[in-house]
Amino acid sequence: MKEISALEMVGRVIARFAAISGGIALLVWITWVMLDVKNMQSGFTLP
Repeated sequence: MKEISALEMVGRVIARFAAISGGIALLVWITWVMLDVKNMQSGFTLP
């Protein structure tokens, strides 16, 4: 196992957090759209 710098470790944590939060946000948005479909007249609405 090679040594990694503190900066690289922080970068990996930030990247992982960004990926996870992005995935959760996408799931929430898709769920929002799916639940909102019956209330929509036409097209997609952004929350």
